[in-house]
Amino acid sequence: MKKILIVEGNTPAACEHAQQFGQATQSDNYASTLLSLDPALEIVLTTPADPATESVSDEALRTFDGVVFTGSSLHAYDTEPEVLRQIELMKRCFDTGRTIFGSCWGLQIAVVAAGGQVEPNAKGRELGIARRICLTPSGRAHYLFADKDPVFDAIGIHLDHVTRAPAGADILASNAISDVQAMSLAIGESEFLGVQYHPEFSFSYMSKLFQRYRDMLLSERFSGSDADVDTLISDYVALDDPDGFGLQWRYGIGSGLATREDRLREISNWLASL
Repeated sequence: MKKILIVEGNTPAACEHAQQFGQATQSDNYASTLLSLDPALEIVLTTPADPATESVSDEALRTFDGVVFTGSSLHAYDTEPEVLRQIELMKRCFDTGRTIFGSCWGLQIAVVAAGGQVEPNAKGRELGIARRICLTPSGRAHYLFADKDPVFDAIGIHLDHVTRAPAGADILASNAISDVQAMSLAIGESEFLGVQYHPEFSFSYMSKLFQRYRDMLLSERFSGSDADVDTLISDYVALDDPDGFGLQWRYGIGSGLATREDRLREISNWLASL
C-alpha cells in the first residue's frame, strides 16, 4: 500500500472560505482524486500555512512513498510565515529521496525553494482552460506524459508563474501564456515534478472557484455581467457530463480534457511511478 502526504497550500481562512461555497479544500479535493485512482492509498494531510499545525518531522517524511503540494491563493514571492513555512517544508522534502508532485502553487513553491523566481504574469491571468500546452522534447520522453498528446489543454487558474527556473530544471511543457507549464528537477535526494495547471480539478470544482471569484471575473473582464458568470458556472458543471458534446464544442474541449482519464493522466502516471 502506497502512503502519500498531501500538503495543503492554503491558510485555514482560505480553506474555510472554500467550504462556505460548498467547495472541498485543495487537499481534500486532491485526496479524493488520488483515491479515485487507487482506493488502497493511505493518505495523510498537513497544513503548514496553519501556525497551529505541528511540522512533519524529517523521519516522518521518509515514511511516505510520495508527497503532493496543492494549489493555493498565496504568492510564493511573499515573505509571510505561511509562505516561508511551506518553502522550508519543500526544502526538507528535497532531502527525503521521495518523488514530489506539485500543481500550480506546488510548482511555484518548489521553484522558489530551489532558487528560481516566480512573479505575476505580465500577460495576465490564465483562467478556466490553459490552451495549447506544448510538450518539449524532454516532456514527450518523460513518463509523466506517457499517452498524452504532444499538444493539449488543461484546467487551470493562476496569475503568478515561473519567470526563472532553478538550476538543473528540465522544462517539460510550455504555452503562449507561461514558458514553464511543466518542469522536472532532480534536487537533493529527490525528484520534483510540477505542472502550472490543475490536473486534479474537475470542471465542477472549477465552477466553485468561479462562484468564489465572481468579482474578479467581472473586474478583469472575463465575463461581462453577473448573468454571464452564472452561465459560465452552470456550463462548467455540465462539462463534467461525458455526454455534453454540445458544450464541449462550444468551449473547444479537446485533447487533455475530453475525458476524465485524459485530464488525470499526469497524476495517474505519477502514482504508477512510485
